[in-house]
Amino acid sequence: MKIAPNGNKKQTEYEIECKIQAVEEKFRDILDILDFDQTNHNIADTPRRIAKMYVTELFKGCYTEEPKITVFPNEKKMSQMVIVGPIDLKSLCSHHFKSFIGSAYIAYIPGESVIGVSKFARIVDWFARRPQIQEELTEQVADYIEEKLHPLGLGVFITAKHLCMTVRGVNQFDSHMDTCALRGNFHQAAVKSEFISWVNQKRS
Repeated sequence: MKIAPNGNKKQTEYEIECKIQAVEEKFRDILDILDFDQTNHNIADTPRRIAKMYVTELFKGCYTEEPKITVFPNEKKMSQMVIVGPIDLKSLCSHHFKSFIGSAYIAYIPGESVIGVSKFARIVDWFARRPQIQEELTEQVADYIEEKLHPLGLGVFITAKHLCMTVRGVNQFDSHMDTCALRGNFHQAAVKSEFISWVNQKRS
């Protein structure tokens, strides 16, 4: 069964190794088409390195199980905004397979539960390590946290630099893309404004 580029299908260690070997073989074909001498010491092992990079690093979110999420009761009835960030973000644009790199900021107002703070970084990384567009990544992260935590409100803000804009095409090195997903009472103007204000303070 095929999956969407930003989808997930848990793979066994054997399946992972088979993928690596298959990608390695295909990348050798690509280097051959490009007329590169694969006996040259600079690229002799490149197909294997490329294959491992794609399967076990850049796209690992497609093939690994979801992170273990620890949720705790909101016993003290915390009702103010909790914000975490910047969270390092590394992903890959599905249009040109070039990296986009930046930061994620997540805020929520607890309902019945709160979440272990380190889990936000694990969630972001699990979804980010897939080929995709930033807009959908932002929504995926928000949907997942909302499903697991059921907060009263939630905001996810991502800012990233896209190499498909910096090293090719329009060649805009200093350009960033910002995306934001809001849930629950974060749609209220005052709450949204507070969230964006917090993000801007952390970015400055």
